[in-house]
Amino acid sequence: MDTIVLLPSFINFFAEAKSHLSTPANLAIIFLAFVMHASLLSSNTTSVEVYEKKGTVRWKYDLGRRRNFEQVFGTKRTLWFLPLISEEDLNNIPALRGTEFPTRSDVEP
Repeated sequence: MDTIVLLPSFINFFAEAKSHLSTPANLAIIFLAFVMHASLLSSNTTSVEVYEKKGTVRWKYDLGRRRNFEQVFGTKRTLWFLPLISEEDLNNIPALRGTEFPTRSDVEP
């Protein structure tokens, strides 16, 4: 969710950088925050879990970039930028209900 919240600032980042409307420090913070949260989304982790998984070969909740993204936003592309989740996704993706979180061992053959 942080990635979506930061998206408008990330887009403005390039306009402000081009016209020098913002300080270099502000531009750097916006850019790094967006990149960090996009990275967290792609690995299916939170900021706290980054420290928990240190030393782990691969995080057990990392289902792959596509499945990780779907665990947060669902499978319906038309709803990705709206705070909505389809009924079908709620039934098929337990993580969207916040009740169950699949691990790699659940999805690997």
